[in-house]
Formats: sequence, structure tokens, C-alpha cells
Amino acid sequence: MIWEDQLPEYANIREKVKFLDIPPYSPDLNPIEQVWRITRREKTHNHFFATISDETTVLDEWFRGFSTPNERLASLCTFHFALDTSVVV
Repeated sequence: MIWEDQLPEYANIREKVKFLDIPPYSPDLNPIEQVWRITRREKTHNHFFATISDETTVLDEWFRGFSTPNERLASLCTFHFALDTSVVV
């Protein structure tokens, strides 16, 4: 409605917003996917847990570190990609 239909009531939004066309499912652009990727790499990949309780304890401790904002979490949830300003989306 805002972009495709070019409705006049949305003209002020079109002037102020840069629209990005991303695929319907973009795991690389989903912050939680980055957190899970690091979690698997650092805490569960190639690790043996004798019980599910052992694994839960490790993961609870790991995620407790993300309960307050920190540099690690910020870096996982920030994306640095170049926008081609000549492309109109």
C-alpha cells in the first residue's frame, strides 16, 4: 500500500523511508539466528552432555550473560551491509 499502490496519503512516508527488498526468509538478517549460531559453535557443537540437565545448565549460564545489554550481544544483532543507493526498491 505504501510503495506499490503509491497512495497519496502515504507520500510523506515514501519521502522519509528507504525501502529494502529482502527475501521472505532471511536467516542471515534475523538477529536470533546469529545468537543461535554462536551458541552452537561455542557451547554445544562437539560437546557431550551426559544428561539434558547438564546441557540446560550450560545454556542457562550462557544466556544469562545476554540478560543485560553487552558488546557481544550488540555485535551479534548488528548488520553492516552496504546499500546501493542507486537501486530503487
